[in-house]
Amino acid sequence: MIRVILAEDHDILRDGLQSILANDDQIKIVGEASNGKMLIDLMKTVPVDVVLMDINMPVMNGLEATQYITENYKKVKVVALSMMEHSSYLQQMLKAGAKGYILKSTGKNELISAIKKVMNNEIYISQEMALKQDEKEGKIKLTKRELQVLELLAEGLTNKEIAEKIFLSKRTVETHRKNLIVKTKSKNTSSLIKYAINEGILKP
Repeated sequence: MIRVILAEDHDILRDGLQSILANDDQIKIVGEASNGKMLIDLMKTVPVDVVLMDINMPVMNGLEATQYITENYKKVKVVALSMMEHSSYLQQMLKAGAKGYILKSTGKNELISAIKKVMNNEIYISQEMALKQDEKEGKIKLTKRELQVLELLAEGLTNKEIAEKIFLSKRTVETHRKNLIVKTKSKNTSSLIKYAINEGILKP
């Protein structure tokens, strides 16, 4: 049974979420909160697995509450619930520790699926938002090898050290690095790593 708390300041939306989730025999609503502070106080007394977290709440917003939960309740998964389709909100919540981000316009099946996926230690982003972000920004696709090189660059390794570590020639590593810079429209390796962190490709 997945124990869920609804953190949403609009009563009508909480009632709707309650109604949707009540129909799933693997999910149990164990509490509701209308702001982040109320949520934190509730979590001190109620065991919970997943928090459905509205971002814009009074007193203590969803971003602040997510940061607190990430630091103090490491096993609790946060799924952001928002009307905001901008990637900046998505990235802020992921950096704060959220494991999912879904739009309030999402369907009930996707909502339930998102909760179950984050419980399975997966990251879930609303399908609708992912499609819209791809259309607006053009999703940059990295190969497994490029991602491997990027991660090692972020660790501060030189081209030679990376080549030795993943059994490539130094020249091949340099080619991957240049391709990464071109793909992300970065000026240099430093700005490449900054871009990757900002876009959630790398963890800070």
